[in-house]
Amino acid sequence: MTKKSLFLISSFLAGFSLMTVELISTRILAPYVGASIYTWTSVIGVILLGLSVGNYLGGYLIDKYRSLKTLFSFFILSSLFTAAIPILTTQAQFFVFLDLLLPIVIILISIILFFLPAVFIGTLYPSILKFYSEDVGTIGLKSGQLSSLWSIGSIVGTFLTGFYFIGHIGNNTTIFFISAVLFINGLFFYRPKIKNLIILIVISATIIYSPQLINKQNNVIFNHESNYYTIRVVDGVHNIFGNIRVLFLDFDAHSAEGLDGQQLNTYPEIYPVFSVLKSNIHNILTIGGGSYLIAKNFSDFYKNSKITVVEIDPAVTKTAEEFFNLKSYPIQTVISDGRIFLQKNNQKYDLIFSDAYNSFVSIPWHLATKEFNDLAKSHLTDGGIYAVNFTSAFYGKNSAFFRSMLSTFKKTFENYQIFSFGEVFPTDPQNIILVGVNSNEQIDPLELREKIMALKNGELLSSKLVIKKPLDDNALVLTDNFAPIEKLMTPLINNYFSRYAEFYYSFLKNQKI
Repeated sequence: MTKKSLFLISSFLAGFSLMTVELISTRILAPYVGASIYTWTSVIGVILLGLSVGNYLGGYLIDKYRSLKTLFSFFILSSLFTAAIPILTTQAQFFVFLDLLLPIVIILISIILFFLPAVFIGTLYPSILKFYSEDVGTIGLKSGQLSSLWSIGSIVGTFLTGFYFIGHIGNNTTIFFISAVLFINGLFFYRPKIKNLIILIVISATIIYSPQLINKQNNVIFNHESNYYTIRVVDGVHNIFGNIRVLFLDFDAHSAEGLDGQQLNTYPEIYPVFSVLKSNIHNILTIGGGSYLIAKNFSDFYKNSKITVVEIDPAVTKTAEEFFNLKSYPIQTVISDGRIFLQKNNQKYDLIFSDAYNSFVSIPWHLATKEFNDLAKSHLTDGGIYAVNFTSAFYGKNSAFFRSMLSTFKKTFENYQIFSFGEVFPTDPQNIILVGVNSNEQIDPLELREKIMALKNGELLSSKLVIKKPLDDNALVLTDNFAPIEKLMTPLINNYFSRYAEFYYSFLKNQKI
């Protein structure tokens, strides 16, 4: 292999490494702070900042020292700081508990994890260019060739990470693979003494092995990296619910079920209420699977009904089958996005229940707009029901998301009801379920409450019905053109984040909460 070929390959591998680290970085952060737009923004911004600093620093140092040993050092430092990402990630919860706004927490963690790897990967391009473009007269061509190979490497890294690395070998293994690529690449430019090489290998091995010795969580009975989430099934003890099994997708607790058969009285218990609103329910669609608890409740209560669940991640469905007894239920699963599924079929449903969550506590924005509500309504039978579950507060500074969701919902469903499962105080975050009926016949809330009282567990369910509906005609109506979910959720997340983080980490460590 000629030196010129080696420089071209090195540029390709550097671009490949950078984009792999950048793409996988949000997956690394998601179990700690979620995968919101704030996470993507912080990661991309920090990596671009590191790359800019590295480009300048690398150009300055390679001009000053003019040595392949310097290029070797940049590769080795890139390798070591990349390999250090998983061990530094184990300390991310320290920042989570700081009394800071969530976006600031995410930026801080991003800087700690990804800034230095980006800096030293950034030093590679000007250093490689220094030795590749010996003739100043052709520096434009040589720079273009290296830049082109860097970009091609970035493209390959993007597709391999998105379609293979994350779903097949996981975050940490991918990071260590990239570290090894950089390490080996560096050895082609300089052969250190055996003693120094052994020291480097020992340091690298220590970094790689260290995360396995930190934060072991024995109550995590299942841990898997899918193409969409870090999936964990955790058994623990809650001071109110008792022994429970919780499904975590990234940072979010998506489902909880009692291990001793106890009823938790959380929002999936709403299922009997729909029988009061519509007498004949035979065809049910649930958007979002999780542990499939709401779908299983539908199956138990609405006998002989056809129940379809649209779940975007097949690994979530498989987890529900293995750890939440889904195999015992005659529930059909379609692997798709909920909106795409409805757009592609003409099926009418008696009940559509939207229970899809994106990051932390927010639902995917494209399932919250007026256009999606209209689409859901078009798939309802006469008198059919559409219900959407989300987390917000009713009143106060934490309620902006609820007010926009309600204003948007009313544009499609004049006949609607509100249910709330969660905190006693309306200013606290809780599960809110908006229920719209495809009918012009108005329902008196007091009469509805009396009918719900007659149901099994009716006293509890009737207490969840909101009789006095809040009015806010000035709230933003969410549309496909403008649906700033994260902005609306920011006050709630900032006030709720530390409390949720305490639950999250305590539960993972098997502390009674």
